[in-house]
Amino acid sequence: MTLRQSFAGAFAFLALAAAAQAADMRPVLKAPSSAPAAEQQATGYVEVYGGWASTKLSENECFYGVCYSDSVRFNGWALGGAGRGNYWVSRDMSLQVDAQAEGTSYDANDRGPDSRFSTHSFLIGGHWSWRNPQQYLFGLFAAAGDAGGGIAPAQRHALIGGEAQWYWNQFTLYVQGGYDTTLGTIDFDIDSINAWFIRGTGRYFVNPNFLLEGTFMYASGSIDFNFGDPSRDFQTWMWQAKAEWRLPTAPFSLFAKYQYSETKYDTLSFHEGSIDSKTRDYRVLLGLKLHMGDKTLQQTDRAGATLDILSPLANPTSPVMLPNFDGGRSVEPAVQ
Repeated sequence: MTLRQSFAGAFAFLALAAAAQAADMRPVLKAPSSAPAAEQQATGYVEVYGGWASTKLSENECFYGVCYSDSVRFNGWALGGAGRGNYWVSRDMSLQVDAQAEGTSYDANDRGPDSRFSTHSFLIGGHWSWRNPQQYLFGLFAAAGDAGGGIAPAQRHALIGGEAQWYWNQFTLYVQGGYDTTLGTIDFDIDSINAWFIRGTGRYFVNPNFLLEGTFMYASGSIDFNFGDPSRDFQTWMWQAKAEWRLPTAPFSLFAKYQYSETKYDTLSFHEGSIDSKTRDYRVLLGLKLHMGDKTLQQTDRAGATLDILSPLANPTSPVMLPNFDGGRSVEPAVQ
């Protein structure tokens, strides 16, 4: 159908409506409308992304007054995806379900021509929320999955916490906090790894289909050893910058993201000396989303699958993903 035909049809429809109204001038009273129907329907999206990753493990060691440093860098490619769906249980309550996964294939090129290994993580979880699409969201979340591989076997872990969002015109503020821990004993030396975390995300909608987003996360955790050895604490920092644009005539959006994360371990001291360790990771990612049920990115943010989960133990620099401490596991990758 051409644009001219569309306008002609619309004009004919309006003319018929005007004639009908002229024939019957009785007023038509309408009941007050509630929230728009689009805000009460099930919506969701699936996404896939990939890009470049670089991770550096470093240690500073001092023994009997003599200190030296060692480091190793792993460059690789990351591939990940997620699926999220939101369902309105009632006018003021919604349920969102999540499934997300990411894997990174590394090339430890300074460890030999065949020194390739990979890490992976996945989470399956959900969010229960009380929300007003014009003002706020408050809720709880929980998830479980695996993380690790490569340097050490993958570990099952689970996390739980609370979250909230506030909406002001084109701005959204998202805060989330919780606790993440491994399940079961890790190995002969290590009992568990756990962390408390908090994250904050700010979103600005240049227009309903163009989004700029910044995210920050901080986690404080510990590695608990067996046989009465003292635990070793660590701190993880992560920040992201993201831009996303949705096509105006198709249910697809494109996004680009830069991510930096760092995990620093407290000094491990003993009578002969001490060890300081740090892991840093840089990622540049490009992705594609397929949206279902919503019309704009801003509608997704306010009334759809607006939530996600950032796990500190599934972070690329965490001691579960890439161990970098003197705790029974080496920083040498398992060659595949």
